[in-house]
Amino acid sequence: MFRVSDPLSRVGYSAFFEEQMATLPPDLQPARVIGQHRREWDVSTGEHTERAVLAGRGWNPEKGADAADTQPTVGDWVAIRKTNDTSPPVIEAILTRRTELTRTSAAKRGARQTLVANIDHVAVVAAFAHQDAHDAVAKRSLHPRRIERYLTAIRKGGAAPLVVLNKSDLKNDVEKDVSRLQKRLKKCPVIPVNCTHKNGLLALMEHIHPGETIGFVGLSGVGKSSIVNRLLGREAQKIGAERHGDSRGRHTTTHRELFMTEGGLLLIDTPGMREFAIAGATEADLAAFTDIAEFSAQCQFRDCSHREEPGCRVVRAVTQGELELDRLESFLALALELNEAARTTKVEPRRKGNSAKKTFQESRHRATEWRDEE
Repeated sequence: MFRVSDPLSRVGYSAFFEEQMATLPPDLQPARVIGQHRREWDVSTGEHTERAVLAGRGWNPEKGADAADTQPTVGDWVAIRKTNDTSPPVIEAILTRRTELTRTSAAKRGARQTLVANIDHVAVVAAFAHQDAHDAVAKRSLHPRRIERYLTAIRKGGAAPLVVLNKSDLKNDVEKDVSRLQKRLKKCPVIPVNCTHKNGLLALMEHIHPGETIGFVGLSGVGKSSIVNRLLGREAQKIGAERHGDSRGRHTTTHRELFMTEGGLLLIDTPGMREFAIAGATEADLAAFTDIAEFSAQCQFRDCSHREEPGCRVVRAVTQGELELDRLESFLALALELNEAARTTKVEPRRKGNSAKKTFQESRHRATEWRDEE
């Protein structure tokens, strides 16, 4: 029977996974995936870490099965079978995920990829730019639409979102920017941090607790690995200074990995992602836009598109200064993308010449490829 004092609980084991293990053959053992290396995975039992391989049928799933569900990712709980002292343990099953963060790729014909699994929180890390940075660089470093895209996927996957604004030491008016973003994102916590200061992460620590798993996502150079190192109290992840001219990172994190702090926090660092297409969501999952939903409920027409219809409360909110136009455009772009994805699971092949250019222009708001900045 599961006990909270078991070593497995140190890496996030709970009754949710214990109940699943009870239905599997008794010679299988639970372990958590803490690292991924091409076709091998590091798994931990809370006491030991081993390099495991996937059972043969995992590479040949049933027809129609999604690779995002048939192959482990960091944070997964798996059932492993140990064969002997010289052979690596074999992953026989992936336990049902409690939460997950996934993305999809139009370039790979709508394939889903699970980035992290069984997380309690996902922190979307952005960063303030240098004082003398160009306006375009500053906008890229702290882009509300990118953050809203992440928040939609995080809530869809069941985890609690946080927005972490790193490098707060680079700004003189931090609270002004935090307040503006907090007003836009409503109930999602917006937390300014500074990894160079001894107590620069105290505000973040108020939102996470021992035994919980938190994943960090965002562009390269925003300081995800620096935050992980500071929380761990050691240099577990290699970090590199960003280029001062454009604030772009050095792509030092090349794979996902789970770490445990002395205080019992479980941290997952991820590579930077240039683009992020939301997987498996519909317009109903746009919970990041609660303000628009409230205005929408007052529209004259139930199927209002919030563009040109008479009696649209959403458009009136924009004209009256109650809602930012950019936020409405962000909502409409995401809603269009999700509705298109829901109508088809097959992506039309890329075309050459002018047709390809037209296709790009028509889908300019869509993230079309997996692009880890590795």
